[in-house]
Amino acid sequence: MKMRTQLGKDEKVILLVKKHWITLTKPFFLIFIFIGVIIAAFKYPALASFKDVGLAGTLIAIGYFFYEYFEREVDIWAVTNTRVVDEWGIFTRSTKDSPLDRINNVSYKQPFAGLLLGYGNVEIQTAAKDGDTTITFVMQPKELKDAIVKAQKEFVEGNRKRDLLQADPSLDDTIMRDCPLCAERIKRKARICRFCGNTIEEVSLRMQGEVKKLS
Repeated sequence: MKMRTQLGKDEKVILLVKKHWITLTKPFFLIFIFIGVIIAAFKYPALASFKDVGLAGTLIAIGYFFYEYFEREVDIWAVTNTRVVDEWGIFTRSTKDSPLDRINNVSYKQPFAGLLLGYGNVEIQTAAKDGDTTITFVMQPKELKDAIVKAQKEFVEGNRKRDLLQADPSLDDTIMRDCPLCAERIKRKARICRFCGNTIEEVSLRMQGEVKKLS
């Protein structure tokens, strides 16, 4: 299972899922039904006229099975740190994006068989122009729903933090720090606190010495 959609800058895949193998049972059973027709046609002379029907049906069912198999391999959903990508298409590639900041609600449902076998439906309600997305017979529906909710929360918190840092750069710990003596915010590379006038290195050494004495 590989995602074909190109990721954006700093975008990373959090979860990648596809349809459950239950979607292959229909063509699989059709193959056995038509094979049964062929066997019955050879075994019972009265059904001999169904040989060609059974053979043609078996070939069509096998083709149907392989089509469903390869479609399952390329029909995937990816949760990234910025969006949910719905990707499909064997001979062509189609995608549908649901940006995390446009998702209003995520829910999932599992029938009784889905609880036993691990599949279900996930519905994503969005305010995007492409509308809502319903994912049917998907593997790990709860994990998919939880991954979307978690990614959306982290995305919103990341945007809020970035907005705060843009409004007040002193909150950025990568470029600012607290003076160990007066606790005012100063530049991380500063050697002298512009508020209390103390040399940072001397204060830090003095505090370390006091800690050693206490211990």
